[in-house]
Amino acid sequence: MTRQIRLLTKLSLYGMFGFNEFRHTRDGKKKLRFCLMGALWVLLILMLAGYVGLVSYGLTSIGMGYFVPAVLGMLVSLVTFFFTMTKAGPMLFDQKSYEKQVALPVEAKSIIVSRFLSMYLTDMMLGLVVMLPGMAVYGVAERPGLAFYLYGFFVILFLPLLPLTAASVVGALIAGIAGRWKRGNLASILLTMIFMCVVLVGSMSLGRLDESQLGAMMEEMALQMERQIGRLYPPAIWISEAMVSGKAAGLLLFLGVSLGCFLIFLEILGRFYGRVCQMLSAREARGNYQMERLQAKSVMRSLVEREWRRYFASSVYVVNTLTGELMMVLLAVGVALAGREAVDQLLGLPGAVDRTLPVLLGAMPVIMPLTACSLSMEGKSWWMTQTLPVSRRELIWSKVTLQLIVALPFYLVSEAALLVALRPGLPEAVCLLAVPAAYILFGARAGIAVNEKFPVFDWDSEVKVVKQGASAFVMVVIGLVSAAVPIIALFVLEGKAVFVYGATVGALLLLTWLLDLGGKKPCPPYRLD
Repeated sequence: MTRQIRLLTKLSLYGMFGFNEFRHTRDGKKKLRFCLMGALWVLLILMLAGYVGLVSYGLTSIGMGYFVPAVLGMLVSLVTFFFTMTKAGPMLFDQKSYEKQVALPVEAKSIIVSRFLSMYLTDMMLGLVVMLPGMAVYGVAERPGLAFYLYGFFVILFLPLLPLTAASVVGALIAGIAGRWKRGNLASILLTMIFMCVVLVGSMSLGRLDESQLGAMMEEMALQMERQIGRLYPPAIWISEAMVSGKAAGLLLFLGVSLGCFLIFLEILGRFYGRVCQMLSAREARGNYQMERLQAKSVMRSLVEREWRRYFASSVYVVNTLTGELMMVLLAVGVALAGREAVDQLLGLPGAVDRTLPVLLGAMPVIMPLTACSLSMEGKSWWMTQTLPVSRRELIWSKVTLQLIVALPFYLVSEAALLVALRPGLPEAVCLLAVPAAYILFGARAGIAVNEKFPVFDWDSEVKVVKQGASAFVMVVIGLVSAAVPIIALFVLEGKAVFVYGATVGALLLLTWLLDLGGKKPCPPYRLD
C-alpha cells in the first residue's frame, strides 16, 4: 500500500507542476517558458519571504515577538483553508479520475491518501515559505533555545493537516448540497462565495482595535491580540506556547487535534469514498425536452452567450476568478462603513487607503480575470472552436466582453457605496470612477494576451488550469506590478494625485490598445507534445 501511495502521489505531483511535460517535450520554447516560470516562482517566493520577515521584525521591535509563531501559524492555516476549500471537491471527489485509477491494481484507500498527500505537500510548501523567515527573524532577535527550532519543525510538518481536513469537509458539503439542487453549479458557486466572505471578514476582525486600545499600554495590547487570535484560531495559541514558552503540552495538543481530525476524516471517507464520488457527481436528467422556436442572433451575441454558459458550468472557474471582484466590494464596503482609518489598520499601511483607494480598488480584479483561463478552458475542444467562421478578434472580444459583464455589478456596487459614503469632489469622483474601470478593461485584455502565450489544452481537471496554470500566475505578477507603480508614484509625488491617476488611466488604456493591435494574428494552435 505504501508503494501504491508513493507512485500515485508522484504521478499526481508530476502532472500538477508540469514536470512530465518539461522532461519529455522536445519543444525548446516550451522548456524556456518552464524555466522562466520557475524564475518567476522563485521571485514571488522571495517577495513573500521578505514580507513575512518584515512583519515578524515589526512585531519583535514593538515587544510582541511572542506572537510571531501564532500570527504566522494562523496566516498559513487561513490561506491553506481558503485555497484548499475551492479545489478540495474537484481534486478529492473527481469521479472520472477515480474510475480510471480504481481500475488499476490499487486499493481505494491508496487513491484517497495519495490525493490528500498531493494537496498536503503543496500546502506544506506554503508553510515553509511563511514560517521559516518568521522563525529566522525571531531567532536572531530573541535568541531562543533549541526547543524553539525543534518544536517549530513539528509545527511546520503538521500545520496544513487541520485546515486541509476542514476545507475538505466544507468542500464536500458544498458539493453535496449543490448536487441536490436543480442548478447545482450555481448553488455551489453561491455557497462557496458566501463562505469565502465569512472567512475574509472573520480574518479581518483580528486587526480591529479602536483608538483607546491603541493608546493603551503595550501589555494590554498584547493581551487583546492574544484574545483575538485565540478566538479566531485556538491552535495558533498552542503553537505559540510550544515554540516560545517551550510547553510540550501545547505541541502535543496541536499535534493530537490536527492528526486526530485528519485520521478520523480519512477513516470515515475511506469506507464510503466510492459512494460519495457517485453521489457528488450524480445529476438528475430531465426527459421533457421540447423543441422551441429557433432564433437568429448576431455573431458577437452568440459567442458571448457561449462563453457565459461555459463560464458558469464550472464552479471552480467562477469562484477563483471572482475573488478579485469580491475583494473589491469588501474593500469598498469596509471603507464606506468603517472609514479609511479602520481599513488602514487592517492593511497595516497608515494612509494607504486615503492616497491609493482607486488603484487598490481597480487592481484587485486584474490579479485573476476570467480571461486568463478562458482559452485554456476550451480544453481538447479548442480545435472545434477554431473551425467556427469567426475572426480571432471576434473570439477574443467575446471573452473580454464576458469579463466586463461579470465585473460590472461588482464595480457598480463598489462605486455606489464609496460615492454615497465619502461624497468626494468632482476631480476625486472622476478618478474614483475612471481608474478602476481602466484597470478592469486592461485586466480583461491582458488576461487573453497572457493565456495566448501560455495555453494549456491537455488538462484532466479544471483545477490544473485555474489554480496551477502559468497564465494565472503571470496575471498575479502583472496585477501586483500594475498596482505598485502608481502607488509608489502617489507616495513620491504627494499632492499630485489627480495627475498620477490621469497618467495611470492613460497608460492602462494605451497598453490595452497595444495588446489589441495583433488582431490579425492567428489563434494559438491546438498541439499536444
